[in-house]
Amino acid sequence: MKVRLRRLIYPLLASSAAQANVLGVYPAGSACKSAAMESAVDCTEPQALLYNPSLLSESKLGFSAEVGIAQLSYSYEHPDFDPVSINLVTPMFSEGWKGSFLDGQGAWGFAVMPGSLAELNVNGIPRRIMGNAESLHIKASRRNFHIPLGASYNLGDTGANIGLAAIYTYDERTLRGSPVTNPDSELANLKARGHFVRPIIGSNINTSTSSIGASYMLPLTKKYIGKTTIASESAEFNTEQVDYDPGVLMLGARQPLGDFSISENINYLFGSKGKTVQRDGLNRKTNRADLKDAKHFGVRLDYNSNDYGVFTLGIAYLDSYWGDGHYTKDEEGFANHELGNAFGTFNAIPVRNQSVTWKKSIGTWDTHLALFRSAGTTTVGPSGDNPGYYQLEFVSLTCGIRRLM
Repeated sequence: MKVRLRRLIYPLLASSAAQANVLGVYPAGSACKSAAMESAVDCTEPQALLYNPSLLSESKLGFSAEVGIAQLSYSYEHPDFDPVSINLVTPMFSEGWKGSFLDGQGAWGFAVMPGSLAELNVNGIPRRIMGNAESLHIKASRRNFHIPLGASYNLGDTGANIGLAAIYTYDERTLRGSPVTNPDSELANLKARGHFVRPIIGSNINTSTSSIGASYMLPLTKKYIGKTTIASESAEFNTEQVDYDPGVLMLGARQPLGDFSISENINYLFGSKGKTVQRDGLNRKTNRADLKDAKHFGVRLDYNSNDYGVFTLGIAYLDSYWGDGHYTKDEEGFANHELGNAFGTFNAIPVRNQSVTWKKSIGTWDTHLALFRSAGTTTVGPSGDNPGYYQLEFVSLTCGIRRLM
C-alpha cells in the first residue's frame, strides 16, 4: 500500500490558475496585453522589465497600475469517465514605478505582479494509478508573484537603449488528494515553496521609420522544497520538485503607417535544453522530461483616432514547449504523464491569443482598457497515461492607469 500511495502523489504535484507562457503568467499590464503576448517592442510600462528592460526608457515617469478580473474555463473529456469541467474567477492586478537618473539618460524601475493567487477544486479528475484509471478529488492552490527590478540607459543620438533586470519570484504550492468515492479520506497533502531570481537583458533602437527590440531571458532551473504527508499511513516525507523554465529570445519590430502602426513579434523558447532536469516528488527522479523548442508569433495593429484615443488589435499564436505527453521511465520503471506542473495536459495546450485595447491620455493620467482572451485545445491518444480531449479558455478585462510626473 505504501508504494501505491507514494506513486499516487507524483501525478498530483501542483497546479496553476494561469499558466500560458514561460513566466507562468499572461502579459502583465494593460498596455502589454495589447500585443497579445510577451513583446520586446510594444510594452511602455514599468512592467516592461518582464519582457525587455530597455523599454523602460520609452516609458513615462511615474506610477502605473492594472486592475481587473479574469475567468478561466478548463475541461477534460476522458474516454472512461464523465467530463471534468472547471470554472475559476479571479482578480488580477499589477503595479510599477519608474524614475530617472544621470540627468534623464538613465531610468530605473520595479514592479509587483502576482502570477497566480487562486485555488482549484476538482471533483472527479481521472488519473492513472498503478496501471488503472481512477477518479480523484483534488484541491490545489498556488501563491505566486514576481518582482522585477532593473534599469535602462539611453545611448543619446543613436536612438538606442540598453537595459538589465532581475526578476525575483516566490512560488508556493499546496495540494490535497482524496478518492471521489470517499472524499473525507485524505490520501496525500503536499506543500512546497521556492525562491528564484532570473536575469533578463534587452535593447531597442528607434529610427525615423521603425523601432526594433530584442531581449533574452536566461533559462531557470527551479527547486521546490517542502513536506508531503500521507494521511492513511501517518507518514511525512521531505518533498523535492525540480522544474525548468526555458531560455527565451524575444524579437520585435514596429513601423508607423500614418495614423496606423503595425508591430510583429516572434519569441523563441529553448525548451529542449531542459529535458534532463525535470523531477517530481519523494526522492523520485524522471530520467528525461518531454520538452522541446517552441516559437511564439504575434501581430499588433494600432489606430490613433486623435480625439478618441488609440485603439489596438493584437493576435498571437503560442506553441507549448511541452511535447506529446510522455516522460521516459523513471529509475523505478514508472512512466509519468504530467506535461508540466499542472494536472493533465494544461501546460501542453498550444493557445491562440486575441486582445482589444483602448488608450486615452487625460491630463496627467494615461488610461488603458484591455480585453484579452487565450484559448486552445489538445488531444492525447490512447497510448498516453491520461488520454482524452483537453480545452481551456482564459478571458480577462483590465483597466490600466498611469500617473505622469
